[in-house]
Amino acid sequence: MLPEFRDDQKAIEFFNRCLAALLLGGIYCEAVTPDNLDFGSLIDWKYLRTHGSTTGALTRFHQLARLRMLSSFEAIELMNPHVVTLESLAKAEQAGLEVLNQISELAAEFLLKGTTGIARRDWNGGLSNIWIVIEQLTSHLWTRDIVKPAKDEIISGRLDQLRDTRTWSAAARHEVLFQKGIITRDALQDLYAARKSRNELAHSGVHPSKDAALAAYRSVRELFHAVLGRELPLFFLDLSVHSLSDPFKPRTDAGLDPQYWMEIPKLPGEAELEKEEAKLARGKSRKKNPG
Repeated sequence: MLPEFRDDQKAIEFFNRCLAALLLGGIYCEAVTPDNLDFGSLIDWKYLRTHGSTTGALTRFHQLARLRMLSSFEAIELMNPHVVTLESLAKAEQAGLEVLNQISELAAEFLLKGTTGIARRDWNGGLSNIWIVIEQLTSHLWTRDIVKPAKDEIISGRLDQLRDTRTWSAAARHEVLFQKGIITRDALQDLYAARKSRNELAHSGVHPSKDAALAAYRSVRELFHAVLGRELPLFFLDLSVHSLSDPFKPRTDAGLDPQYWMEIPKLPGEAELEKEEAKLARGKSRKKNPG
């Protein structure tokens, strides 16, 4: 193990920076948490043997898959695995790291966690982490387009005043950036909605809505465009493909066409209950159609 990675937080930051670069480059990734950290050995540069006892679900899955000890239910996940080529990984990583190196204020881990939150319908986590990214991108634009040009005019105290975050709050900075044409009207509107919801969450514990979290995500897209002058592959990804479904959303009866299946064992008393329900359903049907 490299000495700089023996601190779990530093290891997490490193891995999440790499994953964030892949995300910016157009390959969907989710944030790593400490319970998914593990260590192991490379054998002949071909195989990996893990030695830890991590409790994280994803790392546990990979460990059991390598040992061929997955249950039948878990092994179904391996029937149609998602495949990414090394060429695609290298291309995405290079593109993402170029962005991260260009924007020194940006802490990649928060972008990764925020996008994960949006995809997983965790509006609290999504909005909270994405707002940090909004603040960092706003700081970059403010320094580049407001503070640095002001250095050409030597006025005592002016630069310190422009750097004062109490005078120039995020809202004030966004308004100035809009007035100067650096961000669009749509971006300003989304930033207002995201900021209002974030403040309500931070100060009153009011949970943000889906609309507020998505407004924050759109704001990040606009701010990245203002910084870089181009669209990032990240924002061409369809997060709904990776989203958790809403368990309370009415489902359409599209029918089933399973490729792989196995019998689900009955709970004690479940078979008897199903028989009683079937009898009740038949009785109601006879009453509606007595003939």
